[in-house]
Amino acid sequence: MGKAIITELVKDSPRFTITAITRQTSTYTAPLDTPITHKTVDYTSLESLQDAFRGQDAIVNCITGGATQYLPSKLIIDAAIAAGVNFFFANEFVGHVTSERFKSLPESLAGAKFRIREYLEEVGREGKITWTSLNGGPFLDMCACPPPFSSSQTSLGPVLTLPSGLTKGPAGFSISTQQARIYGTGSNALYWTPLPVIALAAANMLRNPRPILNRPIYICPFINSDTKLTQHALLQALESVLDAKFTVEYVDVEKINRNAAVILDREKEGQATAGGQRSIALKGLTICNQFYEGNNANDFSHLVENKTVGVQEMTVEDAVRDAIEWYGNDCKVVEGMFKVEACEV
Repeated sequence: MGKAIITELVKDSPRFTITAITRQTSTYTAPLDTPITHKTVDYTSLESLQDAFRGQDAIVNCITGGATQYLPSKLIIDAAIAAGVNFFFANEFVGHVTSERFKSLPESLAGAKFRIREYLEEVGREGKITWTSLNGGPFLDMCACPPPFSSSQTSLGPVLTLPSGLTKGPAGFSISTQQARIYGTGSNALYWTPLPVIALAAANMLRNPRPILNRPIYICPFINSDTKLTQHALLQALESVLDAKFTVEYVDVEKINRNAAVILDREKEGQATAGGQRSIALKGLTICNQFYEGNNANDFSHLVENKTVGVQEMTVEDAVRDAIEWYGNDCKVVEGMFKVEACEV
């Protein structure tokens, strides 16, 4: 996400002074042909973060992993406030963090993004800092490193919900072997956004922050499309773009959801979970959160503000064509995210 946003911001390099901040163990190297300053910090140190943030107008948090937990995230916000930063961009991006489904899930899976949202609202009310967040649902196209975007592609205007990864498996498709795993009926509405579109929206929010201060923004470029985004729509688009017929397997997503709930209920009661079933249950929940028709946890269609941040509508087929163009039709899936099954209970 950070690389994708930087790709957009460097287009306005005379306007933005960009500093990329990474962990001390990071192997990141700023591109030689871009005016990017690179600093490494100790993410556990308020002083280290504060020193890196000093003099910046805005902090865009793109951290994933352990730093989506409450205390590491709060430390970054507190350091920004202490450094006199005016504007904080939270790292929500792929989840409808205020949905009851999201809030009920273990923070070890979902992160503490809802509690961080509450903290940002608190410091915003107190006038300590202004903030925003961007939610586009899981990344439609990928769950690896960003592709090399071109300006024409970006102008088309990965915790709880794994980046959907059309090219990597979580969306239920193996493009290289032309296989599809359809969870349930395949007709559950999906609220996903390609990574370049999320990056464009984020950059536009930084270009013109006034309309989005102290509130979240939700986007999805398929909301008003004639073809709603579903697994079946993705399958149809893949077969059209590739001129191929996929082998289809239907998966009992209700069983995945039911068994995962049993495992987590046992955990709440203090019972031990054997054989790595907790990990399988959590992975199952990420699938069910998207494809199980028994919940609509990710339906934020009533909150979408595409026009506010310059997001244009696109068709499912256009999004699929772009993803294949960026990643190729021989991209191998991550088997553990492609073949998700019910845990044992």
